[in-house]
Amino acid sequence: MTFARSGLATRYPADGRSLLELAEACDVPVRWSCRTGVCHTCVTALLSGTVGYDPAPLEDPASGEVLTCCARPDGDVVLDM
Repeated sequence: MTFARSGLATRYPADGRSLLELAEACDVPVRWSCRTGVCHTCVTALLSGTVGYDPAPLEDPASGEVLTCCARPDGDVVLDM
């Protein structure tokens, strides 16, 4: 898991937390509001990799973007954060 803009790379923990929760734990600045994939405040560019969602967002983000509040990585992921 890499936060490109912050210059931070870390292992994704096995506890299943969202990318938003991981960013917060690493002191990476992130915007959010709902934490459930409804408001899209947390939308972030996905530079590489793929993610899954739990819970599923109300509406999928645009191609190349990810909702960090409910996303979990499917392998190595690089975010523009």
